[in-house]
Amino acid sequence: MFRKNFTVICFVFVLIFQGGVQGNVWSAEAETEIEFNTAPSPADASVLRLSLRDAVEGTLKNNVSIAVEEYNSKIREQDILDRKSEFDPTVSAELSTGEKTNQVASAFASPDKSRNLDHDWNLSLSQKLVTGADYEFSFSNNKNKTNSNFAGLNPQYSSELIFSLTQPLLKNFGIDNNKRNIYIAKNNLDISDYEFTSKVIDTVTEVENVYWDLVFSIEDLKVKEKSLERAQDFEKRVRAQVEVGTLAPLEILQAQSEVASREELLLQSNDLIQDNEDNIKNILNLSFDSPEGMKKLVPADQPEFKPEEKIILEESLKEALKKRPDYLVKKKDLESQNILVKYNENQIYPTLDLFGSLGLNGISGDAINITSGSVTGRSRFGGGYDEALSNTFSTEYFLWEFGVKLSYPIGNRSAKSRLTASRLEVAQTLLDIKDLEKTIVVEVREAVRQIQTEGKRVQATRLARRLAEEKLNAEEKKFEVGLSTSFNVLEFQEDLAEEQSNEIQALIDYNKAKIRLRQVVASTLEAHNIKMNSENDS
Repeated sequence: MFRKNFTVICFVFVLIFQGGVQGNVWSAEAETEIEFNTAPSPADASVLRLSLRDAVEGTLKNNVSIAVEEYNSKIREQDILDRKSEFDPTVSAELSTGEKTNQVASAFASPDKSRNLDHDWNLSLSQKLVTGADYEFSFSNNKNKTNSNFAGLNPQYSSELIFSLTQPLLKNFGIDNNKRNIYIAKNNLDISDYEFTSKVIDTVTEVENVYWDLVFSIEDLKVKEKSLERAQDFEKRVRAQVEVGTLAPLEILQAQSEVASREELLLQSNDLIQDNEDNIKNILNLSFDSPEGMKKLVPADQPEFKPEEKIILEESLKEALKKRPDYLVKKKDLESQNILVKYNENQIYPTLDLFGSLGLNGISGDAINITSGSVTGRSRFGGGYDEALSNTFSTEYFLWEFGVKLSYPIGNRSAKSRLTASRLEVAQTLLDIKDLEKTIVVEVREAVRQIQTEGKRVQATRLARRLAEEKLNAEEKKFEVGLSTSFNVLEFQEDLAEEQSNEIQALIDYNKAKIRLRQVVASTLEAHNIKMNSENDS
């Protein structure tokens, strides 16, 4: 009896020793990767096979939040046109007729009740120039008919052509000052484009993360199914040994309890898959009651692991400070605020305007003999409306005026306070930019470090899974010869399932860490070959 037991014990030790040697051999060999097999049957119409590229393209095409954000850029484009319209020329035309009757106080009035009937037709062209100047061409015409006995022309036609110009010399002078609103509107359009880019990056990042969450939940379900299968097989083995009397009936309860527990975990895994499917469908804007929305999603891509890939921190930092949309938004804000500072500096100057006008005029009408005492006279400007125009453009009758106008509010506190406020806003934005730079540096360093950490986790979990497999094999062999309990075997089964899940999770987290790095350095769109087109008017 002693020799028989001694033989069994020696056999168990040999098995344990072989398991330990195999474990050491595995740790020295190149580790094999876990296999992902998510391909559905080609004939399965209830399954929607979805690659990561399909998910990204579908998101960019159908996502509602991206469509909403895109409208902001279109609105800002119209704002530029609105600002440019400040320099659009304005043409105006006026036609009017009116009559005025009033008393005349002069003792020589004839008659003493004056009556005038006027017809006016006027044209004008005015425009503000980018230098700050305002000009106007006006062409005014009038026909006047009166009851006065002293009117030499009745009706009388008058025509006048005037050009006037006002050019600021100090305050409001200069192209940059007067186009400041256009520059700011263009910066706002750039800001809107950066914000749109940021929204696209965040949305693509979100769909990538959810996609890999779905991959994990599907692969984790396979682990749970295999774990349940092990527990059920073990229960059958225990039941058979209890029936032949080699194990106590209590061992069956232990195995049945573990089967029930793993069935519960399986239900939770199925629920998690459905949650992740709904998240992807929501991002893709798929209606849940549509034919595609009712299909089961099956990822077509597998997570990758490239431990040989080197990431240089300094290059990542440079790329982030060059591409980060939120950082570029701050710099555009600073540019707009500097434009306002220069404008407000100009506004503290006195108003010194150069103004001038040139004009031509002429009259005509039906000439009437006027008698005053024994003298009778007649106007030499008789003629129709065309004669009035001829007199106007003859340049014989003209007017001109030139001058300067100076004004300055005493104290000028309003302009000075606006200048101080704009300078303080620039200083505030500079601090915001510095603070954002520090945040970007921290985020990039964390992302790079996380990739390195997750890479080591993948390798560690692979080794842990291999060792868990070896330990389970050894424990099952000990159980077969009566040197272990069902509790120990089931516990090692749980350990193996946990290590398998950990390996999958580590691989998914490694891919998510790379996604995070692309997000913080704003290279997400380049990674997916997505180009943002923006054409701003110069």
